[in-house]
Amino acid sequence: MASSLIRRDQFEITPEGITHLPTGTRLTPGPADAGSGVIRSGRPGKDPGSEDGYDCDELHRIMRELWAEYLMNHPPFTER
Repeated sequence: MASSLIRRDQFEITPEGITHLPTGTRLTPGPADAGSGVIRSGRPGKDPGSEDGYDCDELHRIMRELWAEYLMNHPPFTER
């Protein structure tokens, strides 16, 4: 099975974290360090036979890259 393409426009990025909209997978930054955080998987591989299956490892890698990019462009914040 081929995985669905993961695109930048599928993500919502805010100071509270990053969410992959098609799957609901979310990265929430740590309270003491915005560069660390927790990824809660949504449904990346819910239906392996369908076109909406995403590779979990690739999705998490892209989320971490996009979050690191966001932090570089937005100074660290202390309040949320």
